[in-house]
Amino acid sequence: MAHVYQSVVALAETLEGRWKNYRAQGDFDLFVEFTVSLNGLTEQLNRQHLPGLVRACQELENAALALFGDQDMHPVPIDQANALERKLGVILAELRRQEPSGLPSRRHSDFAENAEDSWNRPRRILIVSRASHPWSISLSEQLSFFGFIPESMRWDGTPKSEEPPLAVLFIPDIEGCAYPPSDVASIMGLRTRFPTSYFFCLSVPSNLQSIVLLERAGADACIPAGNRNNGVLPRILDLVQKDEEEAHRVLVVEDSASATAVIQRALTQHGIESRAINDPRKLLEAAAESRPDAILMDMYMPFCTGVEATSALRQIPEYHALPVIYLSSETDIAQQVEALRLGGDQFLTKPINPIILASVVRTKIQRYREMLYSGRHDSLTGLLNHSTAKMQLGQLLNDAQPHGDLVVAMIDIDHFKSINDNYGHPVGDQVIRSLAWLLRGRLRNSDLIGRYGGEEFIVALPESKIERAIALFNRIREDFSALPHTHVNGSVQATFSCGLATLPGYASASELIEAADHALLEAKRRGRNRVLLARKAARA
Repeated sequence: MAHVYQSVVALAETLEGRWKNYRAQGDFDLFVEFTVSLNGLTEQLNRQHLPGLVRACQELENAALALFGDQDMHPVPIDQANALERKLGVILAELRRQEPSGLPSRRHSDFAENAEDSWNRPRRILIVSRASHPWSISLSEQLSFFGFIPESMRWDGTPKSEEPPLAVLFIPDIEGCAYPPSDVASIMGLRTRFPTSYFFCLSVPSNLQSIVLLERAGADACIPAGNRNNGVLPRILDLVQKDEEEAHRVLVVEDSASATAVIQRALTQHGIESRAINDPRKLLEAAAESRPDAILMDMYMPFCTGVEATSALRQIPEYHALPVIYLSSETDIAQQVEALRLGGDQFLTKPINPIILASVVRTKIQRYREMLYSGRHDSLTGLLNHSTAKMQLGQLLNDAQPHGDLVVAMIDIDHFKSINDNYGHPVGDQVIRSLAWLLRGRLRNSDLIGRYGGEEFIVALPESKIERAIALFNRIREDFSALPHTHVNGSVQATFSCGLATLPGYASASELIEAADHALLEAKRRGRNRVLLARKAARA
């Protein structure tokens, strides 16, 4: 991740330099450049899954945008400039603190030699509740299993350390009731102390007033009553997700060279990759080659209009939901409505503010990617679904052949039906989710993890020797067997069986899965709660 860290540092240094230039000269154009850099840094941090820093950047950005529109306000008064500088100082100090440490990724397990540099992110979780609250105890147990360091604090207490925790969890005394004013005040105080930490408020009643008041106090996420573990644990795991989100890609369809240059410069400043074509007849070929997340479409071009080009694009099934944003000097509302009715998603009037353009593009792309994500991932666990896992396994196999290493594991929770029968399906779902979270926490970012169906999982480890894979899955198996799954009457524990298959000896993904599945069935026959290697792979 060294290249990612350098890109963030470069943006932060540019931001700091532009602020110093503005303080020295007070020129409005320099303030615009500072605000654009700040917007770009916010996007980079968001792609790095650093929500606490994103929040701090967004607060600074909102304060800057409030001074953005009137050139006569610049240079801004000293008190306002100092307030902006204090917010900027918090962000820069935290970025400097989080230097690359060479520590392995959160999903590193036994593969440290392949681990890349990562952010030195805190793993401490502060849990605020009354003394010996049962939720606090159970959450601490679960968080510890996933490699976090839970620390308890009473509502009227003081944190033991000044170092900002990764996240703060707030547990109310009464489930599903509005937080009392004293608790809201405590949240506000901790937000001032830890501006870059992520704040979760648990057991929040489902009414707008309660949520808004907690968000004003500093909450980043409000978890509904009855959903504490399921709502918190996956999100905390996501906070330490190390891999960078794939860059946003935009295809610009614009016949004016000057307009194209302005648009691409605005996109580049905000970390958005772009490709431009000046002839709409090349649209389908360019879309197939560049695989964009959105298209910026000029309304009036030679040969056809942007509406006609979009209508043709929508004839291709894979582009039905691809966002198309029209760019035009057209001010006729009827024409704009007609353009949107015929396949567009947004209409921006030229000249376009670069920050507005980047914000619209990012929002459309994020929603588009969320739609794609939901179609490829299991709704209960967030892991790859059956079809996507099989497809990606085929890709991993192609990459590994003819002489590479690839281990495939099929995992099944033991006696799962009896868990559902004795404790209910919600507890069964919790057991499934817990295994999914444990796999996510112990495996590498490059490993494939999918829910194959029901209580069965599929895992693929590229560039892994079978001896180390066996040791790895045995450790995960042992840890899972000790993991408590809490319910209203206490807790239950579960085990899993695992079958492995590895290259060479298998020509297709289906053969690897079948071999691992046979080994899994053999593990079940031998008494469950064990890891077995497929016989064919053992002879290879």
